[in-house]
Amino acid sequence: MSNAKRQHALINQSVQWLILDAAACPEPLWFARGAGLDTLSLFRQQDEELADSGPWLIAVEGEPGAIDVCLQKDPLGHASLWIASSLGQKPLADVLRSRVYARLPGGETTRFRWYDPRVLSPYVEDLPPLRRDEFLAPFDLLIHADLNPYQHPYQYQFWQRNEAGDSFVRRHLSFMEEI
Repeated sequence: MSNAKRQHALINQSVQWLILDAAACPEPLWFARGAGLDTLSLFRQQDEELADSGPWLIAVEGEPGAIDVCLQKDPLGHASLWIASSLGQKPLADVLRSRVYARLPGGETTRFRWYDPRVLSPYVEDLPPLRRDEFLAPFDLLIHADLNPYQHPYQYQFWQRNEAGDSFVRRHLSFMEEI
């Protein structure tokens, strides 16, 4: 499978940001830092020592090299969420950071790996529609790898607002022509 087709499909959807799970695939973060791209850790300051192994928001709009590195180093897409948002970098990072930390019924705080497509996909699919729309609200679109790349190796899952703009729907983003 060609990274060029996946890269073209992502660029055509105008992805602006990569949410990267650096614990699963750190190389795109290293590339982004070396290239001087905007990067923000989604961990709170008290978890700063864990930041290099946590979620990162990386600017990829107009940066095909960064997209290509991520596609090469994370071929199954289990460390990558591709998004577009009308929010600026700091407000977007603040909203996303708040989702990393969840309060348990006993009052303890834990980390929620929503930025892992293997966690996000079943979580979002199982949410009631109103709660799903609230969760996806900061995004104009959210794209992640299909959880079964062996059954669907030429498509990503693609969440976007419906035409009325009042709810999110899931579609498939194909990056190979049907035969």
